[in-house]
Amino acid sequence: MSENTDTSKSLFENEIPKWGEPYPRKLDRQSVLEALTDYILGANYRGYRPDSRKMLAVRSSDRTATLRNFAAPLRQEVYYFIEGEIFPEPGMTKLGEGETPGELASRLLDGTFEQLYIWVAYDLTKGSPPGFRKPFDQPAIVKGSLHANPEQVTRDEARREGVNPDFYLPDPAPVSVVEREGADDVALEEVLRHVTDLVRRDFRNALPEGDNPPIWDLPLIGVASAEDPLFERFQDPEVVGPMHRLPQEWLPGARSIISVFLPFTGHITEHYAKDQRYSAIEFSSGKWNGSKFLNVVRRSLIRFAERHGGRAVAPNIDPRYDSDDWRPFWSERHTAFAAGLGTFGLHQNFISEKGALGRLCSVITDLKLTPTPRPYTEVYQYCLYAFDGSCDACIRRCPTGAITKTGKIPGRCETHGNKEHFSAWNYGSCGHCSTQIPCARQIPPRIRKTLQLKPRL
Repeated sequence: MSENTDTSKSLFENEIPKWGEPYPRKLDRQSVLEALTDYILGANYRGYRPDSRKMLAVRSSDRTATLRNFAAPLRQEVYYFIEGEIFPEPGMTKLGEGETPGELASRLLDGTFEQLYIWVAYDLTKGSPPGFRKPFDQPAIVKGSLHANPEQVTRDEARREGVNPDFYLPDPAPVSVVEREGADDVALEEVLRHVTDLVRRDFRNALPEGDNPPIWDLPLIGVASAEDPLFERFQDPEVVGPMHRLPQEWLPGARSIISVFLPFTGHITEHYAKDQRYSAIEFSSGKWNGSKFLNVVRRSLIRFAERHGGRAVAPNIDPRYDSDDWRPFWSERHTAFAAGLGTFGLHQNFISEKGALGRLCSVITDLKLTPTPRPYTEVYQYCLYAFDGSCDACIRRCPTGAITKTGKIPGRCETHGNKEHFSAWNYGSCGHCSTQIPCARQIPPRIRKTLQLKPRL
């Protein structure tokens, strides 16, 4: 059987090669060229009229591309708008004097194929790929302390009655770093409007199943300073590790990190019963297809920064992104913690103002934005187990025993059988530890009341 028709292989293997290896046949260049040629022909017929409805649709089975108007998403496809996404500058698809549509399509594709290939690979690879593995220009700059503080850990544990003494509680986090000099390059409210509009209007925020309900609800946005000392703390081995790159390594001149939390809509979990063994199909689909939309948000925020005169990088879809034994070169959860969006739970999910039932993405930019304050200092401040030892719902919910009183065992979720259960759809994510628990949709009320937390606007 040929590579293009062996879907059982192409759907599950890690298709992103090391840098410098020849591209495997994972994006059919000829079909992309033909689709772009057709688009350019239509856009330049009787005058230049670019069409914002036209998109490139890529199928996972054979990585062939077709030209379409946007519509309800289909399973095992990803989509990229021709205007504004693949070609961000106005007029790029306008024919030059004496130029044919095929010639312009070939010239444009030469400049964008590598980027488009990476986008497709990230959007369609099963799970979280280790990255395209283009090396950084310089060795990692490690500024973390590289040691734990056992005495501080002991003191922290001792003042929390009811908490298992084997549960590791990190040192408190320092207060937020806030730049107060000079005006912001862009208001945070404008960033929030941009992402909110994307969530509300982009057709890709929808399940391919059923009546195509939306996957993501309205976002939360936070900002961290690129100079925040927490990013050095993340390099300590008991946090993420020395492989976690500093913001300035991803983007020289970085000043701000924009972090986004997207909560799942009620459609994703309304059929998720408390006693079922496997996750609901809506959740597994939402996790898988919602990950593609996280990349839409990342790419859109990069364009947003560029339109405001800045530069931006989204580490998790950058060619240099990688991971080392479940430890990433850039952690979205730790970044969100630095940006004031929330804290960790015993289940190692991120607990935001809107709970743990959601996902995160971020971009690093050289635009100046005022950091959002962190209304917490403790790493597990919104977790009831760490707060007073009164909750172990996520332990009891986990069907694999991956969550214990000492934390979560990485990788054990893989033994659940969810992958096999949903193999026909190429889904597999389990949502037991983020559904039907007190922190699923909110900060637990007892914590909010005790800490006198005010709701975010």
